[in-house]
Amino acid sequence: MRKLSMVKRFALPGIMTVVAALLLVMAHPAMAQQADTAETTHVFFSAGCVACWPYTEDVLIPALQAQGLAASAEFHDYTIPAERKRLLEMADSVGLPRSIADSLYAFVPTENGTLLILGHVPPNLIETAVTSPDVPPRLVVWQPEMHDEPAEYRLWAWAGEVQTFAIDMPFAEALDQALTAAGPLPIGLANLGELLPAVIITGLVDSVNPCAFAVILLLLAFLFTLRRSRKRILQLGFIYVGMIFIVYFAIGLGILRAVRLSADPHFVARIGAWLLIALGGVNLIEHFFPNFPIKLHMPKIAGAKTHELIKRSTVPATVGAGFLVGLCTFPCSGGIYVSVITLLNAKTTLAWGVTYLALYNVMFVVPLIAILVAVGNKSSAKTWASWERRHALKIRLWYGFIMIGLGAAMLLLVIR
Repeated sequence: MRKLSMVKRFALPGIMTVVAALLLVMAHPAMAQQADTAETTHVFFSAGCVACWPYTEDVLIPALQAQGLAASAEFHDYTIPAERKRLLEMADSVGLPRSIADSLYAFVPTENGTLLILGHVPPNLIETAVTSPDVPPRLVVWQPEMHDEPAEYRLWAWAGEVQTFAIDMPFAEALDQALTAAGPLPIGLANLGELLPAVIITGLVDSVNPCAFAVILLLLAFLFTLRRSRKRILQLGFIYVGMIFIVYFAIGLGILRAVRLSADPHFVARIGAWLLIALGGVNLIEHFFPNFPIKLHMPKIAGAKTHELIKRSTVPATVGAGFLVGLCTFPCSGGIYVSVITLLNAKTTLAWGVTYLALYNVMFVVPLIAILVAVGNKSSAKTWASWERRHALKIRLWYGFIMIGLGAAMLLLVIR
């Protein structure tokens, strides 16, 4: 009975706070109007955060109104998919990296730009940030501690890394350091030193998989058997590779848009990395135990249909073969792809995520194009196809080790 009493004592206030927050959000006139003007302050919070609404109502809004701001405010529960999408769109509109995140966001319009308040920033710090004449057009003021007395706060002015300061550090001094911060930005071009090599290397590694290689070699062997000219072989081969690019890129865009709705991008990235490690383990098991029931292969029915289309050696049939191969080999090579997408989701904005995704898919098809161009006659095509069949298990072994290594490396990138 005592344990039950304790549960009730702690759970009931939390539940009541969440219910009250939701009722207040629903009843707020600005929420009903959904005014999307430059003078509107947008506050995003999670209904599961019992401390967020009391802070918003008792600290944040009064502090802003005291400075003549937040005359109108909209409140959004980002656990609702539509509101989560809106939060991400607003974050992308100001170029906020996904790595800078908290349980509460306030987009505050100022005379010369946007002040972005993250977490539970003390009211005196909000007042100083709003009234300081040196505040740049974009500034993040961040205090992640929710329950205890804060010991530090953070500033980011779209220059260098996020800067952390002791809570008693004068704002003017902290702002000066934030404005002159050096080093790579956690976003876009300045993040190339970390993300660009990862995207290029993983794209190339992902393309070296038995599924895609086997089918392009089979395509070449059939075309030479049918005595097609080299020009025709290259035409159909590039159509085939182009379809694989289109299918993989479309799949990637869908996954990227889906994972961007996650409340914790770093958690999703960790899941993707562990998925890659698990799929690498399946490749190793298949090498040592060929009869293992779980296999990362193209389905037999899809393989038979692909062979049928390849034999026709027409443009529509080649388009169909490329579509089937791109779609049905995704389980075979998609582990690396999904992991890279979740990493991009955690480290970049949507625009840069799509750019890196396109680059990844270019690198994915480069080895296929190289094989298409290099295999110049019937004999060499058959030799390559025969070599691939003999070494398929060994390729899968090294592919498994590489996947596990890449998964571990991605975990380190996410932790950082």
